[in-house]
Amino acid sequence: MVLLLIGFSFSLFLIALLIGKGKKTAVDKVLLAIFAVYALTSGGTYIELYNVENDYPFPHLMNINWLFLLLHGPLLWLYVKALTTHDFKWKPVFAVHLIPFGLLAILHSFTFLNLSAHDKVEQLKDEAFTNSLYFTVGIVAVGISSISYNILALSLLRKHLIRIKNNFSTIEDKDLQWLKTLVIASLVIFSLNVSLYNLNNYLRFADYYEMAKVAYSFSTFYVFYIGYFGIKQGTIFVREPDNPADQQSENQFEKGISKSTADNSLEMIMKLSRLMEIEQPYLDPELSLARLSNLLKSRPEVVSEVLNNSLGQSFFDYINKQRIEAFKIKCLSKDYQHLSIMGIAFECGFNSKAAFYRAFSKFEGVSPTVYMARMTNKS
Repeated sequence: MVLLLIGFSFSLFLIALLIGKGKKTAVDKVLLAIFAVYALTSGGTYIELYNVENDYPFPHLMNINWLFLLLHGPLLWLYVKALTTHDFKWKPVFAVHLIPFGLLAILHSFTFLNLSAHDKVEQLKDEAFTNSLYFTVGIVAVGISSISYNILALSLLRKHLIRIKNNFSTIEDKDLQWLKTLVIASLVIFSLNVSLYNLNNYLRFADYYEMAKVAYSFSTFYVFYIGYFGIKQGTIFVREPDNPADQQSENQFEKGISKSTADNSLEMIMKLSRLMEIEQPYLDPELSLARLSNLLKSRPEVVSEVLNNSLGQSFFDYINKQRIEAFKIKCLSKDYQHLSIMGIAFECGFNSKAAFYRAFSKFEGVSPTVYMARMTNKS
């Protein structure tokens, strides 16, 4: 019960923090809704357990909080969508995701919520409500909703990763790996809890409220995790706005694409190679597709198409491959012998050890340390 109280208190703290924020984005508002629902969930569970242990002083506050589980999945999905969509705006169609919650709330009001305090206590004491149709339907609905929305959220994150790799050369602050971890953990925990509740409905291996105490306690860890990373997470733009230098007239663009695809691709590949060799734009850690397109005096869509279709690489992989090749040259040069491995990596455009080691292992099949040792032995 202490964990539930901590989760409830921390949710209130995060709500106050976001309300006090000056200019709230759409992402902030969704996050605010998440914290509010989790405050209701953890706080409601605490009240229910308090009722059970103290002879039901507040019977009308019993058996309500499970309804809010039907909002966890949709809100998580909406949060992921808000984070991964440029210039995200609320649309009335999103209200469709609230229908299951509304329908179950109506069903619940006819089967339990409108009962007298005495009748409620009678059902709660022997857990008779767990044998009712609305409870069975509710547990199944919560399971389907939670699992489905977590899977949909993972799909959004997968598409987001593809988009940012086609637009940015550095993605550590944009890849939302923390959120992917949260969604996967949420999917596993919800699947396990729903399975246990359904099994318990038939096998009766545990008291309902003993299970609730354990199951709902996970919400505290959830709130701490999403509270820390969610408020810390900056706004993500999957594509930078075009600047004046990026603009070309429609006539010029149409003329450029009127050539055969092969000729167009070959010309762009040659321009890319010359640019990489002469100007070395990959040395800029913040290089983006928009900036590279500006240097090539082309449209981002054209450059992206050539990279993906002709070279078979995302923008992210193409640029990091250039950086790795630059590292391999520099690490053999006497001019860079005074630098450490990471010192040379930073000189080549990488801005974090994790990103450098991942890229190097991907393209070379070994770690930078092993590679350097091999080079030393050869020399």
